[in-house]
Amino acid sequence: MRREHGRLGLTLAVVAGGVLLAGCSQIDSLTPVGGASVTSVRNATNDVLVDQQVSILVAPVCTEIDSGFTCTGSTTDGREILTKASGTSPYELTISIDGEVIFTGTATEVLEAAVLESS
Repeated sequence: MRREHGRLGLTLAVVAGGVLLAGCSQIDSLTPVGGASVTSVRNATNDVLVDQQVSILVAPVCTEIDSGFTCTGSTTDGREILTKASGTSPYELTISIDGEVIFTGTATEVLEAAVLESS
């Protein structure tokens, strides 16, 4: 009986750990929607680059500036990735690679489309 009690305790601990981990992943998935504005801009930039199959060497790093945000990174062939975004929602984005614009739109549109796509 003692051995069965120990197994039950171990089983309950494993199940509880799994539930906690599942809860964390659900919370993490909400971060782009409910997180800081710079996170929304960064995630939208990355989504666009992946959707357009851009080969990324250095993922864009976003910083806040007076007028909004800029994100810079590079492609595997050495071209500069540059995102400029407004500082207020819905965060108007312009994403370019070596000066050639590959996307204009809003971070909100990109993130909403990603949510719908994953549903």
